[in-house]
Amino acid sequence: MPALQVREFPDELYDELKEYAASQHRSMAQQVIVAVEQMLACDEGAQAGEPRTCAAGALRYASPPFAATVDTEAERAARAKRREELFRQAEEERADLPKDLPSAVEMLRQVRDERDVAFEALSSVMSGGAVKA
Repeated sequence: MPALQVREFPDELYDELKEYAASQHRSMAQQVIVAVEQMLACDEGAQAGEPRTCAAGALRYASPPFAATVDTEAERAARAKRREELFRQAEEERADLPKDLPSAVEMLRQVRDERDVAFEALSSVMSGGAVKA
């Protein structure tokens, strides 16, 4: 997918765009796509000699691809409470683990080392060499 970079974009305009995108429940990228598409849709009518009209229905990206809803304070609080509960449960389960349990990094390293040894043995056998233990 193509990317677009705009040099020397005015800070004040960037801040306004960021606020507007947030108010529309869009990312900055989504909002820029909508703005450009609206501009081009308006311009098509003007080039055809018609009065400049912008029909929102003609825009592909005017609505986000998801059902954007504005959360109430109660919904946000309920989500925060649920998240806190999940973190608490994770901490409790972590407390039940043995203290000498290796870290995830150490376990992954061990599994990779074992895989590498097995792969070397298989490669050796496939190439007709002797198996190293």
